[in-house]
Amino acid sequence: MSAKAGATLEKVTREVNEHSHEHGHEHVHGAACAHENLVHSHGGGHVEPNSPEHFEEHTSRQTIVSMDALGIFASTLCLIHCLAMPFVVAFLPLLGLQFLEGHAAHQALAGFVVAFGLLAILPGYMKHRKPAVLAGLIVGLTLVLSATFGYVVGLSEAAELPLITVGNLVLVVSHLFNRKLCKCDHGH
Repeated sequence: MSAKAGATLEKVTREVNEHSHEHGHEHVHGAACAHENLVHSHGGGHVEPNSPEHFEEHTSRQTIVSMDALGIFASTLCLIHCLAMPFVVAFLPLLGLQFLEGHAAHQALAGFVVAFGLLAILPGYMKHRKPAVLAGLIVGLTLVLSATFGYVVGLSEAAELPLITVGNLVLVVSHLFNRKLCKCDHGH
C-alpha cells in the first residue's frame, strides 16, 4: 500500500471513529450508515448515495422494515387474541364472532405470524448476520407453532397460552432488533 493510500485510509478511519463517537453509535457489521458523501455498506465497500446500488439497498431495507412492522402487528394481534379469548368467549355469539374461538382462527393468525417472520427476519439476517435475531425467529416460531398445533399431538390447553405468549413476545423483540439493524440510517 502506498503512503498516500495509507494516509487516506487512516484519515477515513479516524473520521468514521469521530463520527461514531459524536453520535453515540458504532458502525455495526452488515449495517449501512451515512458518512459525508459516501454510504458505507460494511459488507461491500462504498456506495454512492444516489447510485442505483444505493437505491436498491435502501428499497430492500425499507421492505424489510415494513415486513417487521407487519410482523410486530401480527404477533401482537395473536397475543391479544389468545390472552383476551378466555374473557370474551361468552360474548362472541352475541356479536356473531364465534368463529374467533376456533382452531381455524388460531391457525390463520399463526400463518400471518410465520409469514411476516420469514419475510422480514430471514432477508434481514442476510444483511446483518446477527445470529441472535435468527435464533429469536426460530425459538419464537417454534413456540407459536407448538401452541397452535399442539392439540394434534395432545398438548394440553393449559400449555398453549404460556407457549404462545412467550413465542409472540420473542418474535416481537426479534422483529424490533431486526428492524433496528436494517433501518437505513441516512435521510432521504
